[in-house]
Amino acid sequence: MENKTLSQAAKFTAVGIINTLIDFTVLNILLAVGFTASFILFGQEFIVANIISVSVAVINSFVLNRFWAFGSTKEKTNIWNEIWKFLIITFIGMFVIHQIIFNVLYSSTPWLMDFFYSIIRVIRLDSVFSFEFVRINSAKVIATIASLVWNFVGYKFFVFKK
Repeated sequence: MENKTLSQAAKFTAVGIINTLIDFTVLNILLAVGFTASFILFGQEFIVANIISVSVAVINSFVLNRFWAFGSTKEKTNIWNEIWKFLIITFIGMFVIHQIIFNVLYSSTPWLMDFFYSIIRVIRLDSVFSFEFVRINSAKVIATIASLVWNFVGYKFFVFKK
């Protein structure tokens, strides 16, 4: 990998960490205040709090990735073109890849969620973290990693391509 790509990857990772913190914080605040609305689409349960939290992080993501990670600030750059490309890549990452993986893990892999919770029990944090908390956040971590890989490639080679 060339230095520019390594630098972009490092900055993208930092932006991703910030976005993930925003995402998880908003998700868990919404759940803590009792916001548990959901809907079924194509047989999959979509938790509205997750969609809201990811959307808040997306706004932050565009700003930080555009101006810092990929440095797309040239006057010749059409920001609206970048916004549309960004939304397409992000939509696929967030609402297709992320949601499918999240929903499959959250709804269809009780053995995996039991495994994650057994780790919490072994380290004696089960009085702090409920099974539902571990279930939601474990699914979220794995889905986030998959969508981050998709997003970096899409942003670098499609959205903020020079």
